[in-house]
Amino acid sequence: MNSTSWKDTLKKEKEVCNQIIFAARKLNPQITEEDVSHHLVLFFDSLFFNFVWQWEEGVILSLFETFVSLLSKQFLQRLGNFEPFFYQVIKECHPNLKQSPNLFIPYLSNAISKVEDGKKELYLKRLLSLLPKVQTMEELKIVLAVLYWASGKPEYREVIQSLFPLLGDDLKTECKKILGIDETSIQSPFVPSTQNQTPKGNFHFRSIPGYTLLGGNFTNLPKLYANLGNVLVSSGESWYQLFVDEFGTSLYSIEPPMSPTITSSPVSNVWKQILAQKLDPNSITSTFETETYALYTLKHSYQLYLFYLGRT
Repeated sequence: MNSTSWKDTLKKEKEVCNQIIFAARKLNPQITEEDVSHHLVLFFDSLFFNFVWQWEEGVILSLFETFVSLLSKQFLQRLGNFEPFFYQVIKECHPNLKQSPNLFIPYLSNAISKVEDGKKELYLKRLLSLLPKVQTMEELKIVLAVLYWASGKPEYREVIQSLFPLLGDDLKTECKKILGIDETSIQSPFVPSTQNQTPKGNFHFRSIPGYTLLGGNFTNLPKLYANLGNVLVSSGESWYQLFVDEFGTSLYSIEPPMSPTITSSPVSNVWKQILAQKLDPNSITSTFETETYALYTLKHSYQLYLFYLGRT
């Protein structure tokens, strides 16, 4: 089916298409003729690019509904500078994915919409790099989840641990090449230590904003606690669970735990030496230390301080 066929179908069903747009504008009056005309050809031409099978008219009309839905949600309008990457992804995706466009497009757009604007470009570029190896919807779902985790969502690492082994060897190799991850590395939030290795010469430092006026969550000075292997943070009456790994940090509000434990001073001599290069050890108020990373809070500071083993 060539690129004019979808146009012929929409012209033939012009009244139906107008009804779809009219209904969408009732929900979102911000949809403009300019939005429709700008994105319509880009959307359908990208889908038909290198696609050799034919869709029935009903599928094309359903795709038009999907297209209008993306406009109604302001997804396409908000792409901005990322618009070329989005349509390039649709163009270059495997024909197998395009056989189920009303499954593929909503899933792709929903995944992209969850990514922070400042990280969308890298997310889409990484996706384009992996895309030649993606042939099924199940593979795409896993790849999108892996990239979301790698965009700074460490809470997804445990989910990725169960999904990553399901990828084919080619995709695993590409993930290793592009993201530096494999089935072994995803078992740990940071570089697993090897025998006779210490983090002393290969550590990274990251501060996690805390004060609310500077993008943080804490209205009181934070304290670190351990609870069943999890990192918890208290700030006044509020409690949070902290997720950290090499790709980012996330903080989630939780109910107060039953019996968390607190460590008020550094334990490991290795981490003592490292933190002394950046912080005053005498100012430490709470700690959480493992073999591969360590977290600290300081007197008079709303920030959390993270030291960790790096891959480079």
